[in-house]
Amino acid sequence: MKKLTALFVFFAFVFSLLAQELFAKSASSSVFSVVLCVCLLSFVFSLLVLRLVIQAERQLAVKNNKALIGKADSDRAMFELLKTMTSTTEGDLRAARKHLKTLQSFIGNTVLTDILELKILKGEKNFDAVEKLSFKLLNNKDAELVGLKALVETSSKKNNFEEALFSANKAFEARQDLYWVIENAFLLRARSSDWEGALEVLEAGLKKKLILHEKYCHLKAIALYALSIEKNKNAKHLGASKCLKQACHLYPDFVPAALDLAEYFKNNGQIEQAKKTLKEIWRTYPTYEAAKAYLNLFKQESPLEQVLRLENLTLLNHKDPSLNNFMLAEYDMKAKLYDKARGEFEVFLIDNPATKKIAALVEKYEKTVNHNSKASENWHRRAKTCADDCVWVCSNCKTAHTKWKPFCSKCGKFDSLKWVLYLKE
Repeated sequence: MKKLTALFVFFAFVFSLLAQELFAKSASSSVFSVVLCVCLLSFVFSLLVLRLVIQAERQLAVKNNKALIGKADSDRAMFELLKTMTSTTEGDLRAARKHLKTLQSFIGNTVLTDILELKILKGEKNFDAVEKLSFKLLNNKDAELVGLKALVETSSKKNNFEEALFSANKAFEARQDLYWVIENAFLLRARSSDWEGALEVLEAGLKKKLILHEKYCHLKAIALYALSIEKNKNAKHLGASKCLKQACHLYPDFVPAALDLAEYFKNNGQIEQAKKTLKEIWRTYPTYEAAKAYLNLFKQESPLEQVLRLENLTLLNHKDPSLNNFMLAEYDMKAKLYDKARGEFEVFLIDNPATKKIAALVEKYEKTVNHNSKASENWHRRAKTCADDCVWVCSNCKTAHTKWKPFCSKCGKFDSLKWVLYLKE
């Protein structure tokens, strides 16, 4: 365009000079003046057009440069965002803060930078700052759930379970299609002993297909068992037994529920039902308590009859042979079947360390049968340092409990207690 304009100006100038030569001698001065004015005007107009074209090209160039700069800034911002997230995940929080600061220089303080800041504060374990920023995010509809999740986690870390439950319930009201919402709402309701509320959460999780059916059955059985205990306290025996039956049906390996259901049957004169319940749990998950409860159904029997009954019962236990030896040694000693008792605890000690109960049995054997007071005293002293028998141990913190509980009394882990024959060091 520039070349065409320049060419037009050049020809206009040449034409004016030619007109001057042609009309200066043969034409009147007025005709020459008109031609000359037209040429001059054409020249001026050409200059104006040229100037406008140059300005337009300059504006276009500036716009293109801004677009290029904007794209470069956008790419840089995206790169800083990725580096912030990567550093946070790696635990390099100092680098994460550096990248976040650079990101803020490109996009300013936004909801995105607040969320990234929240993740960094969590890594720094600055729970007070996390809590403050979480409340800020609650005011933004798009980030409300992020704030609620952070409040649940922070309040739980600070053992402020009431506040955590409030935030979890609020999240549950807003969204029931997120796993973390279902998980936290269930656990916190359970911790507050709101077992009916916990069951409501489970049903929502199953409906939204966030919980596998097997896990749903497991958790529901625990909730129903805990609910049965509450109903028993309130003398609602019918409701309690119904909960126990459902719990045992959903979770056949659930020892505490089976023991309580058998006790319910026993108290109501349904001995056959109690026997059946205890045999089933002994077969699927053999424990000392289950065998003891089964033998207590026949308290009127002699020690020898109880040994015979126990021998039949041990035939159903193929999962833990040492438990069979453990119990037979105890009941053989009660029946004064000393040789059989000795054989049982000797077999037990081949595969297991001496426990307090086994040490007590050997002590009694040495004193009663062998009349060896020195050996008896040695076993009596040794019993003080032996492993505890028949305990529920937290798989998370290894704390021992005499009875099953939904939550570990030390670390607070849910459903972490597993029964063991003795406490391993």
